[in-house]
Amino acid sequence: MAKALEKKYSGQVDEVKLVESSGGAFEVYVGDELLYSKLETRSFPTEDQITTAIDKI
Repeated sequence: MAKALEKKYSGQVDEVKLVESSGGAFEVYVGDELLYSKLETRSFPTEDQITTAIDKI
């Protein structure tokens, strides 16, 4: 998912960052803004959920 996000938003946003953690958890940031946390939701998002959140910025 990280590579797909980087490819889709290259040049459109400052930085899309997927921060991995242990146990399959991760967080998605655009710049310093947290968009999604699997640690908080305990569910895996679809790529559409993440891109919709990025598009709202």
